[in-house]
Amino acid sequence: MINLKILRIVPFFYPAFGYGGPITHTFNLSKIQAKLGYDVRVFTTNIFKHDLVSNALPRYENIFGVKVHRFPIRFKIKGTHFWITPAIISNGLKYDYDLIHAHTYRTFQTDVASFLSKIKKKPFILTAHGNMRDLTRLQILRGKPSSKLICLYDKFMKNFTINAPDIVIVHSNYEAIWTKEIGVKVEKLRIIPHGVDIKKFSNLKLKNKFFEKFQIHGKFILYVGRILSGYRNLHSLIKTMSEITKEIQNVKLILIGESFDIKYEMELKKLVSSLNLDKNILFITNPTWNDIVGGYLAANVFVFPTNKSESFGIPLLEAGAAHCPVIAPKIGPVPELIKDNISGLLTKLNDNEDLKEKILKILTDEKLEKKLGDNGFRIVSENYSWEKITKLTNKIYSELI
Repeated sequence: MINLKILRIVPFFYPAFGYGGPITHTFNLSKIQAKLGYDVRVFTTNIFKHDLVSNALPRYENIFGVKVHRFPIRFKIKGTHFWITPAIISNGLKYDYDLIHAHTYRTFQTDVASFLSKIKKKPFILTAHGNMRDLTRLQILRGKPSSKLICLYDKFMKNFTINAPDIVIVHSNYEAIWTKEIGVKVEKLRIIPHGVDIKKFSNLKLKNKFFEKFQIHGKFILYVGRILSGYRNLHSLIKTMSEITKEIQNVKLILIGESFDIKYEMELKKLVSSLNLDKNILFITNPTWNDIVGGYLAANVFVFPTNKSESFGIPLLEAGAAHCPVIAPKIGPVPELIKDNISGLLTKLNDNEDLKEKILKILTDEKLEKKLGDNGFRIVSENYSWEKITKLTNKIYSELI
């Protein structure tokens, strides 16, 4: 398997950012596979951030042994990640490889991967990253016009795309449920979680720098993730904070994450002001990676106010890597990642009183905080390193070659 030639086809790749888990996953997987001696070639676009094309990105470069080809986007369908890159087709026909591994669903790049696998008769793996589900209802509920485009895509392309892969990888048992519901056969499904770079969370100097940079004194609650309407239940977290400050006056809530929705950000800040919490709640909406790591290392507790649409929960792993205890609702994939009263505390969904009690429980019990944090680190170290995730992925390759 050492000289295995892998063609990875993705709509975005490092150093692009703003696209969540798929960027981190494909980069770390490719980097470690190349280190192991695999011939890894990545076909991607020249997208950089927020659907912005960057002509400054090299058309070809070698990143940690990974051969990265970026093809120019010729056309974009508004409101989607369906970016047309015709040159991927001709180059995919030209190169020699042993298997194709695509990432995400409802993209031009994955459709090309499906096509190439049929033409060249190569094994084809697709990692869904939470996208292989019926999104129409979800999009309509959020008022997004792209729901019509999704319906159109699924009408003409769904059967071809979901039947093309030999293996479909999902990140949790919860994600597997809706992947089966969309029509993927059970025998094709494999569950491989996301990973985390544990070493990146070992630099304790970033903890002190975080306190100094943001002038934090005393205990604080942390949230990390996008500031985006419908993404996480931040309204409830802020309202809960109003009750917590009645018990611990100087405690802070720090929200770290890039703002993808200025209107929503303003709504949250207006709510903060209406509750007289301006001194207790800090928004860090343009964070560096050091800010994020420092925040995890310095926080007393990480709160993950997720909803039922979550397919995994990478911040849960990041908190574990930083010895930070977690509080999250007992829904979706959360119970697969957080063991109640062992590595964190699970709450009832949309129960602000329960959330308040669990936060206060950790903030007022240093022994519990340490126990949960240390257990979280042990579980993440044993099960979610990128080396382990790569090993599981390579095992699937060996099934097909």
